[in-house]
Amino acid sequence: MKLKKILAGFVAAAMAVTTMAVSAFASTVTLDSEYVGSWGAGLCIPKTELEAIGSDVKVTLDIETRNLANTADQFLLAPMDYDNSWTRVTDQLTSDTMVAKPDGFVVVKEGQTSVEFVITADTIASLGDSGLGFQVQNVIVKSANLEAGSPEGAYTIIEEADVKDYCFTPAEDTAAAEETEAPAEESAEETEAEAVEETAEEVEETEAVEETVEETEAAPAETEAAPAETEAAPAADTTTAPAATGNTAAAAIAVVMVAAGAAALVSKRK
Repeated sequence: MKLKKILAGFVAAAMAVTTMAVSAFASTVTLDSEYVGSWGAGLCIPKTELEAIGSDVKVTLDIETRNLANTADQFLLAPMDYDNSWTRVTDQLTSDTMVAKPDGFVVVKEGQTSVEFVITADTIASLGDSGLGFQVQNVIVKSANLEAGSPEGAYTIIEEADVKDYCFTPAEDTAAAEETEAPAEESAEETEAEAVEETAEEVEETEAVEETVEETEAAPAETEAAPAETEAAPAADTTTAPAATGNTAAAAIAVVMVAAGAAALVSKRK
């Protein structure tokens, strides 16, 4: 009974430690519930929250685009150091999915609900105490999920002239365009492969023709030599021993195997 109680206590303690370890590497920070105004900035992700992760941090923002009376012409947000003159830190971030302008404003599509990026521990250390803030245009940054991360690829940069089209092009249309381009690439690869195969076939055919020609040219010589072999053929030798067929070797092997088996049997009985 005591052993069961000890085991139960051990399991409970292990689960508690595991839960604490998980919570130390992920957290969610609530930010703005309402739009803070054009080119304004709302609540920040505190520096202490970012440092608590203890490494590079993957930030996933929960956002909402705002298009009051269809007057919006773009949807933007800029990650910045709130305490240091709102200095944008976009160029210090990495992301496989983020899109931004050269000036550091992240561009989002109408209806997009999240933005993901990784901020390094060094960049976090350089922030003021207020932490990471966001200057916005027609976007509400509602919350931020923080977790341990590692550097990703460079985010995509688009020019100012392409921002409006990007913002108002549905995500499914962009995906369809990418899928349309993919078959063309595959087609080019297939054409290359077919060309290589055709070349290989031509080489094989050429080699086959050359071999046939060589065999044809060599045939007369063999035909002419045949009579000489016939004339030189010796009389049958009735005293010559039969040619070895391999049966003798096989029989010898069989004898050895039987002997080995018998020896093993005797050994087991002893």
